[in-house]
Amino acid sequence: MIHRKKTGAWWAMLLCAALIGGCSAPQIEFTPEGISQAIPSEVIMLTRSVDYYLAAYREEYSVRTRVGETPQAIAEAYLREYQPGPLPRVFETTYVFDRHGELLAEIAEEGYRTWVPLARISPHVIDAVVATEDSSFFQNAGYDPRRILGAVIQNAEAGDVVSGASTITMQLARHLFFSVELRFDQSMDRKAYEALLAQDLTKLYTKNEILEMYLNLVHFGRTAYGIEAASQLYFGKRASELDLVEATLLSGLPQAPGDYDLLRNLEGAKQRQRIVLDLMVRHGYLGADEADAAFAQEPDLQADSPTPAVRRAPHFVQYVIQTLGQEMDGIDVRRSGMRIYTTLDLRMHNLAQAIVTEQVAVLQPRYDLSNAALVVMKPGTAEILAMVGSADFDNVGISGQVNVANRLRQPGSAIKPMLYALALNDQMVSPATVIWDLEAAYRISETDTYRPRNYDETFHGPVTIRAALANSYNIPAVKVLDGLGVGRMLEGSRQMGLQSLNRDLSWYGLSLTLGGGEVTLLDLTTAFHTLANAGGYVPPQGVMFTDGAPQGRNFLLGDPDPRPVISPEAAFLTTHIMQDNEARTPAFGANSQLRLSRPAAAKTGTTTDWRDNWTMGYTRYLVTGVWAGNSDGRPMRNVSGVTGAAPIWQAFMEAVIADPVLLARLGAPDDPAAWEFEPPSGVVNLPISCAAQVRCTETEYFMESWVEALGELGPVGDSMLQGPVRTVYVNRGQGDQPVGACWTNGQGNVRTLHRMPMGIGGNLPSAAPIDALVELNSNPPSARNEETPTQRIRQEQQAVLNWSARNGAPLNFGPCDEVELAVLAIFGANAVARVGEYVDAVAAAEATATPAPPVQQQAQAAPPPPPAAPSSHFDVMGVAHDNSCGGVFVLGLVGNASGGLIPGIRVVMTDSLGNRVETATSGDAATFGSFRIPVQQSEQAHDIYVSLYNAAGAAVGGPAHIQHRQGGASDLPCHHVIWRGVD
Repeated sequence: MIHRKKTGAWWAMLLCAALIGGCSAPQIEFTPEGISQAIPSEVIMLTRSVDYYLAAYREEYSVRTRVGETPQAIAEAYLREYQPGPLPRVFETTYVFDRHGELLAEIAEEGYRTWVPLARISPHVIDAVVATEDSSFFQNAGYDPRRILGAVIQNAEAGDVVSGASTITMQLARHLFFSVELRFDQSMDRKAYEALLAQDLTKLYTKNEILEMYLNLVHFGRTAYGIEAASQLYFGKRASELDLVEATLLSGLPQAPGDYDLLRNLEGAKQRQRIVLDLMVRHGYLGADEADAAFAQEPDLQADSPTPAVRRAPHFVQYVIQTLGQEMDGIDVRRSGMRIYTTLDLRMHNLAQAIVTEQVAVLQPRYDLSNAALVVMKPGTAEILAMVGSADFDNVGISGQVNVANRLRQPGSAIKPMLYALALNDQMVSPATVIWDLEAAYRISETDTYRPRNYDETFHGPVTIRAALANSYNIPAVKVLDGLGVGRMLEGSRQMGLQSLNRDLSWYGLSLTLGGGEVTLLDLTTAFHTLANAGGYVPPQGVMFTDGAPQGRNFLLGDPDPRPVISPEAAFLTTHIMQDNEARTPAFGANSQLRLSRPAAAKTGTTTDWRDNWTMGYTRYLVTGVWAGNSDGRPMRNVSGVTGAAPIWQAFMEAVIADPVLLARLGAPDDPAAWEFEPPSGVVNLPISCAAQVRCTETEYFMESWVEALGELGPVGDSMLQGPVRTVYVNRGQGDQPVGACWTNGQGNVRTLHRMPMGIGGNLPSAAPIDALVELNSNPPSARNEETPTQRIRQEQQAVLNWSARNGAPLNFGPCDEVELAVLAIFGANAVARVGEYVDAVAAAEATATPAPPVQQQAQAAPPPPPAAPSSHFDVMGVAHDNSCGGVFVLGLVGNASGGLIPGIRVVMTDSLGNRVETATSGDAATFGSFRIPVQQSEQAHDIYVSLYNAAGAAVGGPAHIQHRQGGASDLPCHHVIWRGVD
C-alpha cells in the first residue's frame, strides 16, 4: 500500500470523486455552487494527484481480466489472491447425509452459507437491496458521483465521516479485496481504491454477476452469511420463497446486523424495515399502500433461538470429513459447501448405537468395562453401514468424543484368521493338518526365551488347524507363524486391510499372531471383510457421492473392483472354520455368544492384561466388528472377548436379523438355508481318517490343488498316514524301547498314525524322503549357538516323541525298509532299530507272540517271557541318573521278590508343577515289565513322585522321590527307578 500523510477523513469522498473522474472519460465536473467554499483549498490540490493514485492502485491490484466463469468462482479467485487463508475462501455450509438422504450433520466453520444463483433469490430481495443500498446500481459505473458529492457535503457539515456513499459494487470490492482490518479503515487511500476497484469490476462483470456475489457474501447477522443462510436461519425457508415482508426485513440487516437482530431486537429491525420500504416507494418499486401493508404485517420468525445444527452419527461424520479431506488437495471439506451422501444406514447405525450403549451399561458393573465401538460393513463393497465410535459421544468420563474405531489397540487372537488364511492360501497347511500343541521355546535374545502359553494354560497335544483356529489355541498359531514367517504375515495382513500394522519388520515378532501389534477396529473389520469377500480386498467406503464439490470434483463410489489378496478357496476354508460351532465347543461351549440364528463366522480376541476385548464376524450379508474396553487403557476385570465384546456383537447381529426393513435393504432372504456360505469351485469335501487322540471331523474341506499335490498320500498325508504298520523299537544300550511305527507294503495292522513333524509345510508336496529327515536331524547346531529353524524342528520332534511314548500313540517314521536311517538320524549313531508286530491299546488283544520278520537281516526277537507272579507290595530298590535314554524320561522296571518282571502294573507320575501322567509296565517282548514316562516341563527344576497301583486301583508301591535338575547327577536327563516286590 501507499504510505502518505492522512488528511482529514471528512473530505475523503471528494478525492474519490476526483480520482474516479481522472480515471474515466469524460471527466467529472463539480458544478454545484458553494461546494468550493465548503471544501478546504488543499483538497483541490490533492485532486491533481489522480495519476499518482492510479499508479499506486495498479501496483497493488490487478483487476483487468476476468478470473472465473461463475460468480462464485470469481469471488473465490479474488479472495484467494487478496485474502489468503483456509480453502475454499468462500466458505459454505457442508451437509452430510446417510445413504437414504437422511441429514446427518450440517457443518459450519465460520458460519452458515449456501451459495445460490441470482435466479434462486426472491425478486423482492433484489428490489429491496437495490433500492436501499444503491438505487442507481443498474446504471452506474460502479460508483455514484451524486452520492459521493452528497456524502462529502454531509461529512463536511458533520465534521466526521457519517456517510460513505458506497455503492453495492464498492461494498463488494471491500469484501473481495480488503482484509477485515482494512474494511473498517476510513482512510483516503482505502476509499479511493474501493472506488477504483468498483469501476474495474463493473467493466469486467455483468450487474447480475456483481449482485449475485454481493448477496451471497454479505453478513446478515448471527451465523448467517449470504441471503440463503439468512432466509433459513430467520424464516426456515429458501431465499427464493421470501415474500415482501421477509425480504424487506432481511434487506435492512447488512448495514448493522447486530443492531437489527430479528430474534433479539425485532422493534429495531422493524424501524429499519420502514426505511427500506420507504426507499422502495421512492424509487418506484412499491406503492405507498403496499409498503404500509407490508410494514403492518408481523413476520413469521423461527423460534427465539436458532435450531441447533443437526448432529447424528458424529464419529462417522468426522471420519468422512477427514477421509474426504485427504482427497481434496488442501480443500477444507468442512467449509466446502459440499452435500455428501454417505454409505451409512442411519436406521442401522442408531440400532447399533443403542445396543452398544445398553450392553456397556450391563457389562460395566461386572467387568469395569466402560466403553465399546462397533463397525458394520456391507459384504462385497466394504460400504460402512454403521460406525459407533463410543458408548456415549457426550460422556467426558470415557473420552466419548474419541472415535475408538480409529484408535490403535492390540487385537489379541482376533488377528489369527489372517495368519491361517495366509497359511492355507500358500498351501502350507489344510484344515486337517495337525499342529502339535506342546511346550515350545523360541530364543529371542541371548538371555530371553519366548514360551507361548495357551489361554487355558493347557497343552492339547495334536490338534488340527480347524481345532487350533476355532478354539484359538496360541501355541499352534505361533508355530504356524514361525513356519509362514513374520514378514509374510505382515505383508498379507496389510494387503487384507490391516494398514495400521505399519511399523518396520524388526518391530514385530512371533507374538504378532497373538495380538502383539496394534491395529484399529476399522482396519480389522476391513480385513475380515476381505475374508467375507472371497479374499478380495476393497478399502472401506464411507462416501457414495458428493454434490457441489469445489473445483468440479465429485466422488462416486460405484462398484469397487476387489484386489485379490488370498484365493477364494483359502477365504472359504477360513470362513468355514470360524463358523464351525462344534469345532469351537471345547473352548467356548456349545451355546456361546458367537452362535447366531443364521450361519455366521466369528472370532474373538483378548489381550493378556484384559485391556482389550474383540469379536469380529460376518454372515453372507453383514460384516461386524466390536471392540470393548476402557478408552484410557485401564485393565478390565477378568473379561474375555467372548464375555465382553461378543454379547454386543451377538445382540446387534440378531437385532438386524429380526428387522425386516434392514434385511430388505441388505437383500437378505428370509430362508436361513440361503445364508449358508457357499464353497467355491476349487474346494472339495472328502471323508478323512484321523490318528489317535486328535479331534477331527468325519469329512473335511480341502483345496483341489492340495489334494492333487498330496496324491496317493491322501488329503491328510502331510500329518497322518494310513496303512499297514509295524512297531519300531530302538536299543541304545538299555534294551529295546518302542518309539514309533513304520509302514509296510501290505504287511501289518492297518492304522492311521501321526507323522514325525518336519516343520510347517515340511511334508509337502509329498512324503518327506528319509534323506530329508536324516539331513534335518544331522545338521550341527550353529557355531554361534543361535537357534535355527532346524533346531526348533528337532526340539519339536523330541517333544512329540515324548508325547507319543506318554500317550501310547506311536509316530509313523516312514517306510519300514528305511527306518534305520530315520532312527539313526533322530537318536544317533549308537541306536539300533528293530521292527516288530504293531501293538497298541486298541489292538492289544490281536497281538501274537510271534515276532515280526527281521529288518535288514537282524536276528528274530524272542517272545515275551511269561508274567511273573505279582507281589502285594513293591519297594524302591534304587534311583539312578544317566544320559543314555535319548530324551528326558523317568524309566523303570517292576519285578517280584524273585526277580521276575511283571507287566500291566499301573505307574503314576506326579510332580511339584502339577502334572500327572499315567502308564503301565509293558507286556511287549522287548520292553517286558518296564515303563517309560517323559518328564514334563523338563527344563525347570522340580520334584517328581512315582507310585504303583494294582488293577483294583490300590496303591502298592511308593512313591519314589526323584529330584530333577537340582544339581549333581539329578541334572542328567534320564532317571531310572527299580522296584522289587515284597511278599
